[in-house]
Amino acid sequence: MRGADSGESLLDVGALASGVLWGVMLMVVSALVLGVLDFRYPPEPQAEAARTLVVQGVAAALAGLRAAWVAGRGGFLHGLAAGVALIAAVTVLIGIFRDLPGIVGLARGLLLGAGAGAAAGIAAVNVARR
Repeated sequence: MRGADSGESLLDVGALASGVLWGVMLMVVSALVLGVLDFRYPPEPQAEAARTLVVQGVAAALAGLRAAWVAGRGGFLHGLAAGVALIAAVTVLIGIFRDLPGIVGLARGLLLGAGAGAAAGIAAVNVARR
């Protein structure tokens, strides 16, 4: 394990911050686009909830991909941390302006962020090695 031998940190905080910022930017752009679409074509409540999960999953995957790509190592760990950090940050931002989701909604979002971020992080490190 590189981190234990060389004194190097196991998690690259700069790479993690880069991934989370990219994910937040994608979520902001998605919110603007979906707001315009919702105004023009009002969705059903079930479709709106599903669309929110899709946007969160794609943003978590982008965050994990970016964090692992910048770090160049530890794709699973960087992707997992970036996905969870992104969903946690977005939940706090949403909580400032609206009410917080329940425990089930928060757990579902964190699991989605962890899974999508970890999978994208693993893919990013494997592609970068070629």
